[in-house]
Amino acid sequence: MKRPYLTLLVVAFFSMVATVSFAQKKERLNAANLKGIWQMCFYVSETPDSPSTLRAGNTFKILSDDGVITNFTVIPGRGAIVTGVGTYKVVKPNILRESMKKNIHLPMLDGHDNDLEIKLSEDNNVMSVKFYIEKDSKGNVIDAWHYETWRRVEMPNVYPADLVR
Repeated sequence: MKRPYLTLLVVAFFSMVATVSFAQKKERLNAANLKGIWQMCFYVSETPDSPSTLRAGNTFKILSDDGVITNFTVIPGRGAIVTGVGTYKVVKPNILRESMKKNIHLPMLDGHDNDLEIKLSEDNNVMSVKFYIEKDSKGNVIDAWHYETWRRVEMPNVYPADLVR
């Protein structure tokens, strides 16, 4: 008679642990772990048969803790330009909503909300982004999903000796 209660207790315990673990994983995306400077990256392979590696690009995304987003691109030898400004907020466990005031790279987003599906790496330092664009700024049908990879920019413990300023 005691055995069914023990089995029920064990099943209930493991169900509770699984539910808590799943809920914690779903709650990973929030403003606190998104804020910072992110650098757009690309997967590149040296040959068709070699595995790809993540390489840094020259476009950056700043997500501030007060919900402001700024995108900018460094132009080697010329400086940098701001390419987009707006606000952002997490609206679902894996959805970031950007509300762009001005975006010179994707002007069809000006004044519109754009939902981005976000997946963070386990260490929260790589962000995979997926978003949909229906039409361009002139009304031409694009009807395509776009994928981006961003890596968090971190401050090293010491100034790199080989850094050119």
